[in-house]
Amino acid sequence: MQSQNKNAVAALTGSIGTGKTVVLDYFRDNLGFKTVSADAIGHEVLQKPEIIDKVVKTFGEGVLKNGGIDRAALGKIVFSDKAALLRLNELTHPAILKQTFEIINELSQKSPVILEAAILIEAGWHKYFDTVMLVYCKPEIQLYRLMTRDGISREEAEKKIGSQMSFEAKKPFATYLIDTSFGIEVTKITLEKIAADLINRDVFS
Repeated sequence: MQSQNKNAVAALTGSIGTGKTVVLDYFRDNLGFKTVSADAIGHEVLQKPEIIDKVVKTFGEGVLKNGGIDRAALGKIVFSDKAALLRLNELTHPAILKQTFEIINELSQKSPVILEAAILIEAGWHKYFDTVMLVYCKPEIQLYRLMTRDGISREEAEKKIGSQMSFEAKKPFATYLIDTSFGIEVTKITLEKIAADLINRDVFS
């Protein structure tokens, strides 16, 4: 995606439980990049009254809790029904995309920016970026991480992973592949090489 100034933007994606957040944090804390999380922006969007109203009208009062969206209840619906997930995306993606690009354009006035978005490719947002980094890990490690992080069963973890596009389907859209199977101490070598390559190729100039 081309910003409204000299600094370009790269995107980072990957399925749930693959280590995107750890990778994003390393780019921010150790390599000097500004970072933006589409997931965090999505949480903010779900708190907007107009979005809450649309979601409740679509999925029922069961997703409402204390005047806001019960993300756990909503997640149980959309992660087990691809049609429901598509409806949710149609309701929220325009607002998320708008807010995301507003933040990116502001940050990139001074620094290069990396956007992290789990559904970057599914949503078609990859078309806005010249550089796409795809995070992945071994399937069993992904399952273990997700089960441990969310305190859920293997069946629930498999259902969440299955609701997203597979690594093999995403792979053709990637500029860089980042394997996190062996932890950040190994992965950081790849990240540092990618960062140097991006800067040397003048991606951010």
